[in-house]
Amino acid sequence: MAVYISVVSHGHDDLIKKFCVLENLANEYFICIKSNTENEKLNEISNLKNVTWINSNYGKGFGENNNIIFNYCKSNLGLKDEDYFIVLNPDVDICKDSINKLIKEMRNNNIYLAAINLFRDKEMQVYDNSVRDFPNFVTFVKSFLKLGNKTIIDKDKLINLTQIDWAAGSFLAFKASHYENLSGFDTKFFMYCEDIDICYRSHLIGHSVTYFSDIKAIHLAQHNNRKLFSKHFLWHLKSAFRFLLKRYKRAKVNERC
Repeated sequence: MAVYISVVSHGHDDLIKKFCVLENLANEYFICIKSNTENEKLNEISNLKNVTWINSNYGKGFGENNNIIFNYCKSNLGLKDEDYFIVLNPDVDICKDSINKLIKEMRNNNIYLAAINLFRDKEMQVYDNSVRDFPNFVTFVKSFLKLGNKTIIDKDKLINLTQIDWAAGSFLAFKASHYENLSGFDTKFFMYCEDIDICYRSHLIGHSVTYFSDIKAIHLAQHNNRKLFSKHFLWHLKSAFRFLLKRYKRAKVNERC
């Protein structure tokens, strides 16, 4: 059993080098970094043992990039069904001990999809709103209009190793066979909501996200999608309606059945 970590860099090469997170993780796991922009400088880290750098095929969406990495790991790095595939943002600071604990728990409890407790500060006092309930049309609209977001789950009310609807794609851990059974991320989501969608599809086949409150990491998120009418906002809006439409169609199919 091996662990493969997928990292998509959108000009995060300086951050990756500054963090030194991947260098530490590479001592124990396979790391595959895919650049989504040209002229990134990752030559030094790519020369490390267990680190692969895919420096081509730029301008893809978040989900498609991770699918490219998964397929590369399977075709070229020996990824097998019993292995684990972790989607990790380059701005997440996590240690080997946390990943080891997570994988051990996933194996012992036959968990196919898992998330951990992310924080927004180094002191781990401020929660990242990384675990939520599935949204509907009303909650999406209220969120975009900054009228609150009732899908956000209060982490203080969650016990360790509990099931949730969905978790942010900044950190998601899959059993490799499960990621493949899901056909990975839906590439029609260019950016945003692809994490909601893959968690929803996993939920539909009986494998909801298992949340580990006692496994922690730091996520230094920028939230570019919150700038009204920016390209990130528009991408988020388009993805939200795509997810709602998929969920509506699924509900109609279930009604007919």
